[in-house]
Amino acid sequence: MTEQSEDARHLSLANIDFLWTSGHPVVLPIAGTPACKLDIHPANGTITLITAFTPPEPEVAKWRNIRFRPVDSDEGDLAELAVSVEGNLHGVYGLLSSVADQLQLLGEPLAAAVATAVTKHRNLFAGKAGLSAEKELGLFGELLILDCLIGMIGSGAAIDSWQGPMSEEHDFVFSDIHLEIKTTSGEQRRHMMHGFTQLVPLRNVPLSLVSIQLTRTNHKGGLTLGQMVSGVRAKAGGYRPMVDAKLAAMGWNDVDVELYSTFWTKRNDPRAFDVDERFPALTAARLAPAVPNFAVVSDLSYRVDLSLFSPRTLPGALAGLVSVDEEQS
Repeated sequence: MTEQSEDARHLSLANIDFLWTSGHPVVLPIAGTPACKLDIHPANGTITLITAFTPPEPEVAKWRNIRFRPVDSDEGDLAELAVSVEGNLHGVYGLLSSVADQLQLLGEPLAAAVATAVTKHRNLFAGKAGLSAEKELGLFGELLILDCLIGMIGSGAAIDSWQGPMSEEHDFVFSDIHLEIKTTSGEQRRHMMHGFTQLVPLRNVPLSLVSIQLTRTNHKGGLTLGQMVSGVRAKAGGYRPMVDAKLAAMGWNDVDVELYSTFWTKRNDPRAFDVDERFPALTAARLAPAVPNFAVVSDLSYRVDLSLFSPRTLPGALAGLVSVDEEQS
């Protein structure tokens, strides 16, 4: 005989423990309207709430261990809210029981019921941090250049040149040129610079800033960051482990892929600008003579508008990466 919890709607935690440790899948109906049932599946490590689907979809992408999908079935349009247990059986059962209560006892729509229950139980689930919007754009831009380079000079040479995660180097390093990649979603070529060393040429090798402008689009005209990652990985071939290591160093995590839902496309062709004596780079060598006690300044961020600067070509095989057309849109 099964024990009910105090509210008589749900099984006791002792019974949930028994069902889970038995290892056998079981479906538990929860009395009420709309119909709800819990699919307890120890082998998969999940418990799934199944109920009628009413749009909009609940927003769960930012939460680890929770996923949602609409399902067509003979019973009509259904919603499946699956949660990975990962050692937190009681918490997961409590969360999904709360969703059912919000639906059946309070009559909340599905998306609202899920949001309310997650708020009540949010301490049980680590939120997905993901990359900031600036870092998402930055990684997309670097992968865009890497993708082009693979087609130009081959996957080995292109991936070896990509140094983005290494703070001591510029984003792409070649024997005759270094490239610092800057990406914006703005209508003008205004880019944020960070620190005193980002625009300092190294080892007497010329440095160019490659400016990329992206714009939002739809699935027919662009790619998400996740799709860009997948495309570069596919082209990397045997060099994929190098790509994966550098992606991880930049903060990429495959479990966060749903966070990056924006489709991006190039607003125009990338352009390169020489980082020379005329370029407004705020470096330690330039600032120290003018700023009192400069040694105690630890960080710096500033924005540069490149719209008045003339784009340059890149040497050799890299020339095709950028345009020298001065039109900005």
